[in-house]
Amino acid sequence: TMYFSAQNSQHPNNNQDIIMDKIKYLLILAAILLPLTLSAQTGLAVNRVFLAHVIPQKQMIEVKVKGRALSKYHLSFYHSVRFTATAQQKATIDALVATDRRYATGTEDRNKGHKTSTILTLPQRGKTNRFLCYITNRKGKLILTTLAYMEGSVANIDELRKLIE
Repeated sequence: TMYFSAQNSQHPNNNQDIIMDKIKYLLILAAILLPLTLSAQTGLAVNRVFLAHVIPQKQMIEVKVKGRALSKYHLSFYHSVRFTATAQQKATIDALVATDRRYATGTEDRNKGHKTSTILTLPQRGKTNRFLCYITNRKGKLILTTLAYMEGSVANIDELRKLIE
């Protein structure tokens, strides 16, 4: 009968090495993927909002979705921020959206009471269609605001509206 010693003097270091390898892998993966997600709305004036230059990051609820979960909506990327804006912040965002509107290939504005929505069809990036939605809902002095950037194969604003309603 053979007996093997269960003691291995390198065992604790092996665990540390494995953990360090996993950390290195995650950092490399993050370094590769981060530019992909940041580049989606690069070049848009409203990118300042997504980068927390208008509203502090801790005051925003941010959602980023990429990949298969969006396929039924004919989208490949979705990035939104939701927050309560002051009148001054809203004025800044209005100006940024107005700047992006100048380059839009299509626009739709809707007003219903205290709710307003603007959807811009942005110039294509390659064969990818791009959209920007800006929604505000004024409740007293509070201005509930959502800004969403979307891209994918959805053809136009009407098709996008049907998919998200």
